[in-house]
Amino acid sequence: MRLQSPGYFSIFRRSFFPRLALGKPTPLRLLLVPALLLLTTTLGLALMGGLGLMWTVSSTEPVKLVVCWENPSAANPLVGEADQTSGAQRREWVRLALKNTWEREARILFTGWDTCQNEASPSPPPYSMGPRRPGTADENIKILITASGGSQNPGHGSYGDYMPSGVRLNLHHASQSWYEYLAIHEFGHVLGLYHEEERSDWPSNINGCPPQSWPTSWPWWPVPTEMLWGAFDRNSVMAYCSGGPDALSPKDIAGVQRYYQRHIPGSLLSLPGSLCLSAHAAANNGERAFGWACDEALDDQEWRFDPQTDALFIQEPGSTTHRCLDVNTVNYNDVQIWSCLQGANQKWAFRSVVIRGYGGLCLTRPAGGSGSLTMQSCTGSAAQLWRVVTQPTTSLVQLQSETGTLCLTMRGGSGSDALALPCNSIFLPSIQKSASALSDAAALPRAALPANPSANEIHEFVMSSGGMIGVFNYGSDNLCLDVHDVWDSSFTTGDGGPVVGQRVQFFKCYFTQLNQKWSFSGQLVSVNRCLQLDGAATANGSAAEMAPCSSTAAQQKWDYHW
Repeated sequence: MRLQSPGYFSIFRRSFFPRLALGKPTPLRLLLVPALLLLTTTLGLALMGGLGLMWTVSSTEPVKLVVCWENPSAANPLVGEADQTSGAQRREWVRLALKNTWEREARILFTGWDTCQNEASPSPPPYSMGPRRPGTADENIKILITASGGSQNPGHGSYGDYMPSGVRLNLHHASQSWYEYLAIHEFGHVLGLYHEEERSDWPSNINGCPPQSWPTSWPWWPVPTEMLWGAFDRNSVMAYCSGGPDALSPKDIAGVQRYYQRHIPGSLLSLPGSLCLSAHAAANNGERAFGWACDEALDDQEWRFDPQTDALFIQEPGSTTHRCLDVNTVNYNDVQIWSCLQGANQKWAFRSVVIRGYGGLCLTRPAGGSGSLTMQSCTGSAAQLWRVVTQPTTSLVQLQSETGTLCLTMRGGSGSDALALPCNSIFLPSIQKSASALSDAAALPRAALPANPSANEIHEFVMSSGGMIGVFNYGSDNLCLDVHDVWDSSFTTGDGGPVVGQRVQFFKCYFTQLNQKWSFSGQLVSVNRCLQLDGAATANGSAAEMAPCSSTAAQQKWDYHW
């Protein structure tokens, strides 16, 4: 994936920790880590130079781009067109395709979707050749609907800000899946991504793929400094030879997360429309929870899970008072915000979830049950379904197979395989800690280990803020669930990247490594019913409610980033 670099290094972007592909760092390498970190950050300043087509990443809100339609009625079916799907539905396919891909995977929000009004004074001026943060009133991306030819993106990245017809989509020559592919591909360009065939390391002998192409007539060429995130990828939605996928490849996901970052801790996304579960932290008891675009406003979307009480809570900025997600005991249907009372109607459980990790792939047990874990495409098969079982007196959790017979297990130290083994070990005591302390490794529970911890099986882990699953203060190390791959510093220069079949291990924790980040995707259960949003669950304001659990109900699938 070729990404044009911004003109300066974003102060909000995390520095990269060097990481060995195999084994544990030697003492000498450990001594070099601080120096290498400073060197990597300094190099980042140089590598981020160039035309600056990427949008600026902020610490306080997602990259929010206002999208509008220049000619929305042009999406209506033509006379004699075989597919008579309404124009409104075709435009909605485009919007939802972006919500289920770029928006689901990273801190990106495409909003607006009205008829273009063409404001007279956008701020800053349009066509800027550098990273910028769009004003809330600006129409950043203008779509022209066409009925002939292919789709185009003449306004690549932030260069297309406020550009007339900056994205051109032909919504008249194929089917829903093709329109979705066109939208995902063209808005990949909106985010500053190039075609895979334009990479400097693109091979010339990939069967079915065009050779390297450099369209030097475009205003954003030549690229003075490219940033290659992971090895070349013929399956990328940005590759001409990928076959027109309507989903992102694992390397697409890892690449967009590396620049535009994963969702902030506490995000709980309803999958049909990638809406975040929201509630006003300062509201009165009984106010309904609802779905809203993931705008990260006012901490009203940052749900913390407390393994000691099984509660999901938010808190008002500057306050230490927790407000809990609560099932209304009058009808057991409405979901609301309430003072935390630790009742049964405020206890939540993750059931029938897949554990998504590096590149959106899923933690998968062997077909036979027990054995080493690998990363595979997410299918929701029995070998990928897990449940989260909390320990009431500690902050630790077990990750069990949905049947409850197998557990995620660590046997050995750094570099040892992550295993699925029978849940038959004795629970190791630990110091009790509140969930609010889990963002700091130094404050995490210390397992009471025997003299030779590598000879024991550990089935209990900490869910550390930022999406990490680990055993902290394990002897002299903090060890985290880790997908075996190159260091992030190598990933950002064109090496490695997530692929199906990668080995999963326990490795020393590095809080910036993408291949140590995890999330749950599946059902959230309370009082034997499942959380969902009402209706189609794709519109802002959709009310949160409880319903009988169904494995086929799309609105009962949630992504949780702890």
